[in-house]
Amino acid sequence: MNSRKIIAEAWEFTRDNKRLMWWFSFFPSLLSLIVSIIYVTYQFFAFKRSALFDNAHTSFLVEAATGIITFLNTHSGLWIPAILITVVVGLLYFLLPTICQAGMIRYIARHRTGEQVRLSSALSFGILIFLPLLEYHLLVKSFSYISIFGEAGFVVRNLGVDVMETFLPIFIIVLVFGFFLTLLFTYSDFFIVLEKKSVVESMTASAKLVILSWKHTFIIGILMLIIGMRIIINVVIVLLIPLLLFVLGGYVASVTFAAIGIYLGIFLGFIALFLSAYFSAILNVFANAVWTYTFLHLRGEKDIQEEIS
Repeated sequence: MNSRKIIAEAWEFTRDNKRLMWWFSFFPSLLSLIVSIIYVTYQFFAFKRSALFDNAHTSFLVEAATGIITFLNTHSGLWIPAILITVVVGLLYFLLPTICQAGMIRYIARHRTGEQVRLSSALSFGILIFLPLLEYHLLVKSFSYISIFGEAGFVVRNLGVDVMETFLPIFIIVLVFGFFLTLLFTYSDFFIVLEKKSVVESMTASAKLVILSWKHTFIIGILMLIIGMRIIINVVIVLLIPLLLFVLGGYVASVTFAAIGIYLGIFLGFIALFLSAYFSAILNVFANAVWTYTFLHLRGEKDIQEEIS
């Protein structure tokens, strides 16, 4: 298997299918980015208000919830819109990324084999295959790096550094265990979407495929990691430009008129959010194309196919 050729073909596919990026990747990336910003902001202020730094009498979560409720009670007309927005955003975040990923994998695979497939058909398939793929994502989410670091942060904030030192070996073991599980289950999504296997069957088949083709999987993984780091650096550089403008604008506004700084900050914030979601969406389509092409190639090899079947 020519790994560089697969990556080059996947990039060509990503470049030539902008509509797939906008409809199946941009909105999920935007939602995930917004949730990630909220999560990171919460972690930052939760640590800032914890006994490690501030030793506040109430946690940041309680303080934030109290402040939001007080604000909504003061402006009672905002209760219904706030609840509706929260429910809609929550449902979209819960449903949209999984549905779009299933549809995207299906579209990429069909396109790879030369079949003509419409985006609407891919979306319909994503809805049909949604439940088993969501079940798998929820199952492996407990071993993700974000979950493990979040749990470690909770222990440090609420139980102290001494307790964290006791639990540190456990977190390290879980982290290493999660890494190997993530590696073994690399192709589980593709078995679920493209071969309609059950969650357990897909995880078992993925582990076998990774073991049988560990060299190809390792090479593709390393190349994707390097490409991902390079794109992240480019994104950071792009985001630094509006950030510098924001700082400059804030300084000028603080000297002249404060309202200008607020509006300028909001405007530049939206630009940064849009650019981040855009680059993340491109990387998402590209990564799915690379792994879909790799999966189809490996499944086409007779010796591997016989071992898994």
